[in-house]
Amino acid sequence: MSEPENDKALGRIVLVVEDEFLIALELESVLTSSGFEVLGPASSVGQALDLLRSQRPDAAVLDVTLGSENVTPVAFLLKSWDVPFVLASASDAAELARHDVLAKALNLGKPTDMKRLVDVVQSFFSR
Repeated sequence: MSEPENDKALGRIVLVVEDEFLIALELESVLTSSGFEVLGPASSVGQALDLLRSQRPDAAVLDVTLGSENVTPVAFLLKSWDVPFVLASASDAAELARHDVLAKALNLGKPTDMKRLVDVVQSFFSR
């Protein structure tokens, strides 16, 4: 018998980086109700890096464009720590291709299918 889906999430910390307030709240709510602990949400690169100075997440959900900023510094740090991440961004493939660290990342797009997002984050812990 397989473990319940929420057991995969239990105690796992997921960083959320999203600058649109209502989307950030929805991501936080969906992840929390799925059993994850949420770090953030951070609405800027600076906020995300500050959070990462104090705690290392097990996974992350990243928006690419944060106002006039791009999330690549956060993605580089996560990659250097081998922390898996998924994108939830309206950025197109051409935009993502300009940044090596983002080019091969799965982008769920916007609006984001929250069930798929949870499935992807849970899959990070099924390896």
